[in-house]
Amino acid sequence: MTPIEINNQLRSKAFGLAAIIIGLMACSALFSGQWLMAVISVCFCLLLLANSLANKNSQRQGLQALLAHSVIAFIIVISIGAIIEYQHTAEQWCYLLPLVAFFIYRIQTATIITALFSIAMTVALIGFYQGPEKIQIFFIYLLSLAMTLAFIYLREIKENQLKPLRRTDNLTLASTREYLTQDLEKEVQRSVREGSDLTILALSFDREVLEHASKDQIDILLHHLGRLLHQNLRLYDSYYRYGDADFIIIMPHTGSREATQKASTLINSSREKLSTAELPVSVSIGTATLNAGDSSDTLISNSRQALKVARKRGSSQTIAFLAIDKEEAVIAG
Repeated sequence: MTPIEINNQLRSKAFGLAAIIIGLMACSALFSGQWLMAVISVCFCLLLLANSLANKNSQRQGLQALLAHSVIAFIIVISIGAIIEYQHTAEQWCYLLPLVAFFIYRIQTATIITALFSIAMTVALIGFYQGPEKIQIFFIYLLSLAMTLAFIYLREIKENQLKPLRRTDNLTLASTREYLTQDLEKEVQRSVREGSDLTILALSFDREVLEHASKDQIDILLHHLGRLLHQNLRLYDSYYRYGDADFIIIMPHTGSREATQKASTLINSSREKLSTAELPVSVSIGTATLNAGDSSDTLISNSRQALKVARKRGSSQTIAFLAIDKEEAVIAG
């Protein structure tokens, strides 16, 4: 199971559990005669169930995003609406917003949504809410917000502490960038000592793919591209995730001609196996072969320079660093 599929399964279970809790709340409100609260809870329960079902199918990304947005919008409308117009119904639901926002969105987006909501809620409490409960609601909201932020902060610290210890990237199963220089330096020394060839490839999706694909689609493509590299490279080749959508491939005992042939194979395989009817996929590759005076740093720099020129020429291109014109190199940046 892929990391994205695991994430979707976890989300599905979380939404399902939340739906059960809200369903029980609806029953409680119904038995106590709180009809408005019962109707609101039933609607929210159905929305959560829809999210749970949508996340079981990783192919329905558009529907997943729409339903996730709907959950946030529902909480905002209901809690602010209760504060302004229907007091003593669902204003306490405002406590859910920070937790749900950071659960659904990435940290930057969730921060913006939470900040704007906090401002709107404060204005609504001061300007519209009647009764002494407004102070209690405000401070409990601040407490729930502080606890959510503390949890996110601790999670980020843990991620940063564990990141250097990871040899492979979870999404692509490629080795992480931290190990690239030391591994490549060893291969350079071995190649010089044995007098053997060494070529590295810099690979990335073409600009058209990155411009038209959503973040979730790119994650799925990266996952499948990592598997494709694993299947098409030799046992003694190694590949590394260099950037968000970039890879560096080390190919010992490989000259420029062999590397170009392998690059063409990877380009064709990527186009055939990763493309869909909605999103044609292409990659470009730059190659750099070890020459006298080269180091691990110059090899990486040269291959990435070749990649920039290849992507500048169009989609599904491959070019060797030594074949680059000086003018092209300047234009590609």
